[in-house]
Amino acid sequence: MKHQGRLIVFSLAAGIVYTLAYYFDWSFLRYDLGESRFYFSAKETSPGPSILWYGWLALAALAGVVGACAVPPRLTARLSPDLIWLVPMLLITTALIYEMRWFM
Repeated sequence: MKHQGRLIVFSLAAGIVYTLAYYFDWSFLRYDLGESRFYFSAKETSPGPSILWYGWLALAALAGVVGACAVPPRLTARLSPDLIWLVPMLLITTALIYEMRWFM
């Protein structure tokens, strides 16, 4: 498993950026349901809501690729298994706390 460290860094970076993009509504790509088209900015005359999920996913994938390429392999070998499991658990907890607003 030569590239296992890069995959771990990709997953961690993508998860963190996806959670931040979801929380703060950072989306450089929007899908307009009414017109069935992608846009890079919000349209003022949109007939319906825009889907931000595609932009969040693209932003997370881009951050994951940049993170995986930027972190040297010698640093990925030092990643603690505790850190690898702690980050996704914190991200899931953050998302659940954010979504509690729908139930209160």
